[in-house]
Amino acid sequence: MYRLAFAVMIGLSALLQSPAGGHADEKLTAAEIEILLEDRTALGNWRGTETRQYFEASGATVYLEKGGAPDEGKWKVDAAKNQYCSWWRRGGWACYDVETDGTTYYWVTPGDDYRSPFTMTDGRQMGF
Repeated sequence: MYRLAFAVMIGLSALLQSPAGGHADEKLTAAEIEILLEDRTALGNWRGTETRQYFEASGATVYLEKGGAPDEGKWKVDAAKNQYCSWWRRGGWACYDVETDGTTYYWVTPGDDYRSPFTMTDGRQMGF
């Protein structure tokens, strides 16, 4: 009986220490972000809208929301903060953490911790 109670306590302790969903998210390093994005397309969902974003090796990027017009910008990686940063005419530079749960990637918005899910595909794939 004592062993069973101890096992239950250990199990509950592990659950309480892990994030919601039972998985630990990993923040990518600057080097991992560059490898993930360069010459590839993110297929995502930004606050309920399907999106595509292509990242050129030159630092140019193209963003497209489903049903919208393409928007051209710039991208870089902040090595000191291990963040992805993008520049757009409508808002200037903004930086995001990039996390993964092992299956899906997430842009994590600073300040409000919004997590926007995305997957990656090779090359420029802007069609829906």
